[in-house]
Amino acid sequence: MKRRTILRGLAGVAALGSAGAAINRISGARAGASGLSVTVLLDEPIGTIRPAIYSQFAEHIGGVIYDGIWVGTDSKVPNIGGIRKALVEHVKRLGKVVVRWPGGCFADRYHWRDGIGPVGARPRRFRRWCEVTEPNTFGTHEFIRFCRLCDVEPYFAANVGTGSPEEYQQWVEYCNAPAGSTTLADERAANGQREPLGIRYWGVGNESWGCGGKFTPEDYCGEYRKFTEWLPEYGVKLYLIAAGPNSNDLDWTRRFFTKWADGARAPIQGWAPHYYCGTTGHALKFTTDQWYEQLFKANQMETLIGDQWAVLGLFDPEHKIKLVVDEWGSWHPAGTEVNPAHLFEQMGTLRDALVAALTLDTFNRHAGKVDMANIAQLVNNLHSLFLADGDRFVATPNFHVFEMYRPHHGARSVRIDVRAPEVAFGPGKWPKRIFRIAGSASRTGQRQLTLTLVHTHATDPAEVSILL
Repeated sequence: MKRRTILRGLAGVAALGSAGAAINRISGARAGASGLSVTVLLDEPIGTIRPAIYSQFAEHIGGVIYDGIWVGTDSKVPNIGGIRKALVEHVKRLGKVVVRWPGGCFADRYHWRDGIGPVGARPRRFRRWCEVTEPNTFGTHEFIRFCRLCDVEPYFAANVGTGSPEEYQQWVEYCNAPAGSTTLADERAANGQREPLGIRYWGVGNESWGCGGKFTPEDYCGEYRKFTEWLPEYGVKLYLIAAGPNSNDLDWTRRFFTKWADGARAPIQGWAPHYYCGTTGHALKFTTDQWYEQLFKANQMETLIGDQWAVLGLFDPEHKIKLVVDEWGSWHPAGTEVNPAHLFEQMGTLRDALVAALTLDTFNRHAGKVDMANIAQLVNNLHSLFLADGDRFVATPNFHVFEMYRPHHGARSVRIDVRAPEVAFGPGKWPKRIFRIAGSASRTGQRQLTLTLVHTHATDPAEVSILL
């Protein structure tokens, strides 16, 4: 991987790829002899890139919470009140992002009262997803402390699968009711937090088509109405997120919103499809064709965003409802776990870094449509940014992509015109194709331009000309 900065004082440009890419600046109408060029269309804005597009996900599964985030107050691992210090220091480098918690599938079996009060008095539960005991040592207050240490914003996913609207509304009350105003606010104060937590982001269930209840779209819409009706705000403008489809299931989206539009429309700010580009080969061992196939699958996020946005527009022509892709990433077969107890843990390579970069660039190019996106997951699980086991801690290639892309946060996305040949791969007469160069650009003020490019070729270097 090579990274070069050009246009000193005017623009930052990052090149990410297998063999690297040499970058030249050309002011004019024609590119160089290489034939690979990127024209930045400075006067064609798309929208503001919300930092929340670069958000994270932390579920009670495998080693994400216990051993990943939480090591315990009596641990020899350097910690801040039980929270892994090295993780806090690295997450701070990601910027003002959002972390989704406690799930995932776990959310639809999680009862928030289990995770408050004296730790020694909290109930232990059977964590069905992993078939282990959930000690509830890490609950609402511990998660909020983690978020404040890292300077990130919390996103709570509520239990629709086995919970009730009353339980959900009481969690909102416990978190957000003014000090001294209700019994739950008093209980919050007794647990060490007098002032309201001010939680803004609330998910209403998770994967309701699957582990979140196996609802039909129509039935889930009915549940969503019940959970959000009469939901108190306590002076906080809530951002409510409805569980979207599995990948790009347009039938699920149409049927949910057909029911939603029939009668009183429940408040929805975010629609949350999940898309995993899965795997090709193995986390660490793959052929050249499998390299390209994984990147090809990652690029399907472009289609998902366009298709889901179009269906949303049929029911919400003003597009007040935005996309929240709160689970995405690679999902490789088992076999590369640092710790066998870390379910779904996988090691990452440069291929996964390119999947992350291609996906983030896609979100940037759709800045007006995507409000938030949460890679799965933060640590010790799937497409993680960090791996941790006891006193061992390492940042994966994915972390470096997120850190490299930080200058895009809060900037205005602008269009780019990429001229580059496609790479053909796969057997048969009709091979699949992927663009050799992809990327996104954004402007901050009048004198800063950030351009991120991904070079997808598995072996050959490239020289790319940048035209302004």
